[in-house]
Amino acid sequence: MTGKYSNMLNFKDIKINDYEILKEYLSNDNELSCENSFANLYLWHGNIPNQYDIVGNNLIIKTQDYDKIMFRIPLGSNIKLAMESIYKHFNNRFPDFYGYEGAAFDNFLSEYGENFIIEESSNDFEYLYLSKDLIELSGKKYHSKRNHISAFSKKYNWRYESITDDNLEKIKLCAKEWYQKNNLKMDGTLLVDKDESKLLLSNMRELNLKGGAIFVDDKVVAYTVGTAVNNNVFDIMIEKALPEYATAYAVINREFAANELSGYKFINREDDMGIEGLRKAKLSYKPVKILKKYICSYKGKL
Repeated sequence: MTGKYSNMLNFKDIKINDYEILKEYLSNDNELSCENSFANLYLWHGNIPNQYDIVGNNLIIKTQDYDKIMFRIPLGSNIKLAMESIYKHFNNRFPDFYGYEGAAFDNFLSEYGENFIIEESSNDFEYLYLSKDLIELSGKKYHSKRNHISAFSKKYNWRYESITDDNLEKIKLCAKEWYQKNNLKMDGTLLVDKDESKLLLSNMRELNLKGGAIFVDDKVVAYTVGTAVNNNVFDIMIEKALPEYATAYAVINREFAANELSGYKFINREDDMGIEGLRKAKLSYKPVKILKKYICSYKGKL
């Protein structure tokens, strides 16, 4: 993408202490996407940098992926003001936008949709579940999940614990072991995943995260970490079980939901990155909604 920039917008890197500044723009209960959590915005700063500016009562986020610059659909009370600022920033042109189903995207389509080619980004679709479903696992559709939990319970003496300062080091040991045992599969995606896991576990308090773990005797064999998107949606950011305790995935999934997430209507388990095995696993939990994401390409290219 080329084109001259003006100085109208002043973008800043997203820092870990920007939570209080950004939370009012990110916590709209009408949005379901994990993209609307501060933790996710911050998490990518080492790989795909997110920067922001606030214009009026609007949050504008710019993302740079290698040499490609994209903007998120602005969040706030006056999309026209935000879009006008972006338009002027690019000398009377629009950049491309990244959007996802929700109130802000609907507003964008209504006001500006005719100026863009809207294409689905299917590998980025998010999987949403009713928390009630993942807690109760009732009915025929969850029969296999209940069987996994039953088999695990018959084989092991296990317990669930919330992640706290007292057990955090044991969680980190489990994470280290998981990545060591999956070293032969270590590609670029898994390296990013490893960095994310380390960052999350090192900043639980600062990023307002919740987590849970499954212990077998005194050893952590599975853990999960996530964050509230708003009052209705909780985002599962990472979930791991040691290979020799594979059925612990079903256990940590159910126990974390039951112990920590009953106050949320939806649980967001993010995207499948186009990985067939991951897609199959996410579909096996019977999502109530698959949230679509879009690339919005400006018709008058820069």
